[in-house]
Amino acid sequence: MPSSPRLATIIESDGSASANLVPLMLHFATVLGPAWSLVLFTLEASWQMPYSPAFMRAVQGGQIQIRFLPPATQLNSSHHVSDFLTRPWIWEQLEPAERILLFQLDSVLCAKSLSTVEAFFEYDFVGAPIDSRYGAGYNGGLSLRNPKLFASIAREEDFRQSADEFEDQWFYAEAVKRGAALPTQLVAQEFSVETIYHAEPLGYHQPQRWQHEKMDEIMDWCPEVGMLVGRRAV
Repeated sequence: MPSSPRLATIIESDGSASANLVPLMLHFATVLGPAWSLVLFTLEASWQMPYSPAFMRAVQGGQIQIRFLPPATQLNSSHHVSDFLTRPWIWEQLEPAERILLFQLDSVLCAKSLSTVEAFFEYDFVGAPIDSRYGAGYNGGLSLRNPKLFASIAREEDFRQSADEFEDQWFYAEAVKRGAALPTQLVAQEFSVETIYHAEPLGYHQPQRWQHEKMDEIMDWCPEVGMLVGRRAV
């Protein structure tokens, strides 16, 4: 077991309304293995425990945790998501962890991959590399992060005073300033694919949106992408 917890985290303000939440979380739990815990952050007012014996068994066994967001949290746009993720609260909840795997309902890990998330633990931030047409850095929809670094940045810097629109690109720029351990584009695309195609990565974020011409190849490699929802605001 790791010396400090490894957490895979999904943040959904209305998790009960998401049809693929249960199968996706159980899939992540299986691929990641018993050294990981999964945490769902959601609003208490909208949460109902799903009637899924497998999900309830994982909750009772401690592999899946349900934690509640501050009551006024809004996550219904990319602006709200970036504003929330660049404030200290979420990172202070996660700071004890060795690494955080942050994922969304439109991201997935591929069970056939010979790689593991742990293979990227030397980096402070890694996600699908962003095509230069859309910005710089790594996409945050499926990303591995050092929560201690992210908590420090969120406490000491102000996203709202920056020119950045998205939290992942802002955190990337701040991580570069601090000399964080960051992967090359080649290494990052082995971790995850979004706007830049790479064959047989460990995971995907929004493949139907960004790689629609490659979906036959993607489905052959990673049929789990069939669980994903369509295009999302975040």
